Amino acid sequence: MLSRKTFRSRSGFAAAGSLVFVAAGSVLFVLLDQQNERIAAAVGLFAVAALVLIPLAIRARRRERKQREETDRAEARHRALLDGLPLVTWLTDPGDRSSSLYVSPSIGDLTGYSPVEWTEEPGLFAKLLHPEDREQVLAELEDVANGTPVRMDYRLLARDGRAVWVRDETATVRDDAGEPLYTQTFLRDLGELRRSEDERERLEVAERAAAEEVAERQSRLDLIRRAGEELTSTLDQQAALSRIADLAVRDLAEWCVIDLIDEGDLKRVVVARAEVTEVDGTGPSDKPGSGVGAVAQSGKARILPPRGETPTGEPVRFLDGLEARSVICVPLRARKQPLGAVTIARTARGAVYDADDLALAQDLAVRIGLALDRARLYREVEDRADAARVLEHVGDGILLLDRKGVIRLWNPAAEAITGIDAKSVVGRPAIEAIPGWQNAADQVPVLESPDPGHEEVTIPIDTARGERWISISGVRFYGGTVYACRDLTDVRRLEEIKADFLATASHELRTPLAAVYGAAQTLLRHDFALDEVGRERFVSLIADESERLGRIVNEILLANQLDAGRLDMEFEPFDPADLVERVVEATRAYAPASVTLTYSAAEGLPHIAADLDKARQVLFNLVENAIKYSPEGGRVGVEVDEHDGNVRFAVRDEGLGIAPDDHDRIFEKFYRADPQMVRGVGGTGLGLYICKELVGRMGGKIWVEPNSDKGSAFFFELQTADVLAHGNPEPGRLHFKR
Repeated sequence: MLSRKTFRSRSGFAAAGSLVFVAAGSVLFVLLDQQNERIAAAVGLFAVAALVLIPLAIRARRRERKQREETDRAEARHRALLDGLPLVTWLTDPGDRSSSLYVSPSIGDLTGYSPVEWTEEPGLFAKLLHPEDREQVLAELEDVANGTPVRMDYRLLARDGRAVWVRDETATVRDDAGEPLYTQTFLRDLGELRRSEDERERLEVAERAAAEEVAERQSRLDLIRRAGEELTSTLDQQAALSRIADLAVRDLAEWCVIDLIDEGDLKRVVVARAEVTEVDGTGPSDKPGSGVGAVAQSGKARILPPRGETPTGEPVRFLDGLEARSVICVPLRARKQPLGAVTIARTARGAVYDADDLALAQDLAVRIGLALDRARLYREVEDRADAARVLEHVGDGILLLDRKGVIRLWNPAAEAITGIDAKSVVGRPAIEAIPGWQNAADQVPVLESPDPGHEEVTIPIDTARGERWISISGVRFYGGTVYACRDLTDVRRLEEIKADFLATASHELRTPLAAVYGAAQTLLRHDFALDEVGRERFVSLIADESERLGRIVNEILLANQLDAGRLDMEFEPFDPADLVERVVEATRAYAPASVTLTYSAAEGLPHIAADLDKARQVLFNLVENAIKYSPEGGRVGVEVDEHDGNVRFAVRDEGLGIAPDDHDRIFEKFYRADPQMVRGVGGTGLGLYICKELVGRMGGKIWVEPNSDKGSAFFFELQTADVLAHGNPEPGRLHFKR
């Protein structure tokens, strides 16, 4: 069926040979007259023809066999190629689909009909066309007869009743001369393609749905992100909650209500509504209802209508004053403590809330709860920081013990009082960290509530600085006990000094009083005759001791004036050399013979701007002390010179001297380096205190140093008149006048 050309070439060759032999025989029969001759000629002709044609026939036969073999091989290859194609190959006579020349075996897989059935039943194709496609397909196939290629999709009815979509591509195959040989049709199964297209459409729909879901989830994530940013951007609780509610009504609801628990009561703090075109005047009330309160206290969220139930169309009346389509109410909690509730409601738009909406609301509520807890902790930290700053600067020592007796607070004042570093005691039991705490704690009164008039106990403690006396009391509260202590060591020392002063002053006053009293009694006696010299001696004794009494009383009165700030100063310029000379000459008159008084003054000293009487009192007191503390005699020298723009006075002695530890303390009120008068030198302990106060009020300073290897050297400096003339304010005072 594929070798019609071959058959046409062999017929032409046979016809040509026949014509040659017929022509030759005809010529011979015409030319020969005799029958025998004609028979002989015919025999000869046939012999020649046989000799010529037999080899030619044999050769042609061989050629024909070879061509047939090649044709068969080519046709086998062609059929194998057609059979191997993933489609149906169908060959028919040109313009006639009822005459099938060849159908590939895959037609059976496509329609359920074998190639034999397809070939033997000419009208099978038209029969298998789908009724809805038959008319259109047959009309288009008419174009094939005109040589126009056709491509179309239609349905065939398979043996099992399935409608199989196929793609028909038909064209006419022609020879070299343009004559039609046969019509070639390829039928491709579009089932997989259709299924893939359907699958693609399904996937596209699923992709769009997934994209919408992703967009919705991204929108929810954006809501959570923006809410987190709002909550972390400020510590203003009201402003943050208002912005969160605005975000919720923008993306999640028409209404958002936030209620918080304040001092045990649930209060409505934020109400937000989405933008609406009409104002209907409805909205939730200003007070939370019982439903919101139940959610806040129980910690269990509510969604209305409940999940799994079909909405009935009835409005949800969860928020008082508002009819909603769907409502979610979630609790606000932190550290397992109720803080309030968040309620969102849809009144018109959107579907009823589902599980995803509930999860989003709960996530939002968790973040709000954390933010509220963080704000509360921040306020507590601020309050504690303020309290800590106060405790760092308060003068009383504060220590906090928890219920287990572990030290939790030890402020700087406690460090200063006890000499114990906070790092070494905080976090440790007080019994281990503070030596002797167990015995001391038993003596400390501990109250259940603070009382301004509470009892305190004064106890001694041993520190690196020696024995300290502290006043301590405690107050117990739910977290432990707070102890407050004050260092009374200086107060106790002052009391001791006052006691020593009273004893010393009594002694100092009693001695001259006894002398005056004894001399007066002697003068009043009538049984004892005194001459004039004796009388003068007793009168002089009375006068001297009275003067001594007057000095002691004046020192006490002057110290009291200094403490009360009632001492007036009269600044005037005077010559320091003249002051030294007058004081030395005055004290030389009653100085013992064993003491040698000398003085020296530098040349050209500037005048001093100070109170002359007070400066004389200071210098006189220092010279008198130098004489008094030189019981074995020696040299007492008074010097005056200029030093760094000031005038410096110096009083040096070779007496008992002062221990280095007492150099600063001897200027304290009532302090005496020898309170028990072991060295036989008395005094009230006010002289040097008065000197320091007077010098300080005149803008100067006073100090003591060792005098070489023996005795002491006292120095004090006063400002010159030039300094005062330049307008420096009087030292030691606050000036508010303009």
